Amino acid sequence: ATGLGVYYGVREFLSFPEVQKKIGHHGKVEDSSVIIQGFGNVGYWAAKFFEANGARVTGIIEYDVAVHNPKGLNIEHLAQWRKEHGSFRGFPDARILDDPMELLEAPCDVLIPAALERQIGLRNAHRIKAKLVGEAANGPVTPAADAILQKNNIVVVPDLLLNAGGVCVSYFEWAKNLSHLRFGRMNKRWDERSKEQLLNLVEGNAGRPLSEVERRQMIHGAEEHELVYSGLEDTMIVACNETRQTANEKNIDYRTAAMANSINKIAASLAGSGSIFTYV
Repeated sequence: ATGLGVYYGVREFLSFPEVQKKIGHHGKVEDSSVIIQGFGNVGYWAAKFFEANGARVTGIIEYDVAVHNPKGLNIEHLAQWRKEHGSFRGFPDARILDDPMELLEAPCDVLIPAALERQIGLRNAHRIKAKLVGEAANGPVTPAADAILQKNNIVVVPDLLLNAGGVCVSYFEWAKNLSHLRFGRMNKRWDERSKEQLLNLVEGNAGRPLSEVERRQMIHGAEEHELVYSGLEDTMIVACNETRQTANEKNIDYRTAAMANSINKIAASLAGSGSIFTYV
């Protein structure tokens, strides 16, 4: 969920015209070069989603070694290789770097630190060549480094916003457990019957029946995981656009905008619930 949220967030920010103009990017995930630090539960899945949507994942950085291929890595082959050999070392069709941090400073469209905190600091911030840095880890960019990246016109999508996917889906799970009702239970069959009626009309007007495979594909109602994906995507889209709006209105960076939005939402919740008048 966190890795998917990272993909959704980066995709949204790349689509903003002001971001495209600032970093000189075409605005699409397709054919964008991506370097990811960390190949765990967040980095691996982020890499999978970027690759599945047309990006070239050109580098993966781990604690002991990094692997790089400008044409793009095969993420599943890389994961299988590490599983069998315990390391990226020896992976074919790629350059192996003994100094992993060297790849952190390599040119790319999108850099995703998805491992440890404080990976970009005063020692290396001025050498970062990525156009956009998406914080998938917690605090991978220090405050001083953040100022340097902004000065160099590198867009930073903050951790507060970008890695919230896991928490969002945990909330969905909590809401589902409270209701004891899986997502889609109430409307899946109704949705399928509605689509079937529409297809019957289409077949009548088209003058030819669809094949059984075509009908199943068209009529298929959303499964629970598809609804969760949809809910996460919508949540990330709304949050990214709220952050963008606040940043543009107040002429502030995205990190400050995300924090301001968070504080305002907490204040509104407290005021609305009456808790703001509770004294401890």
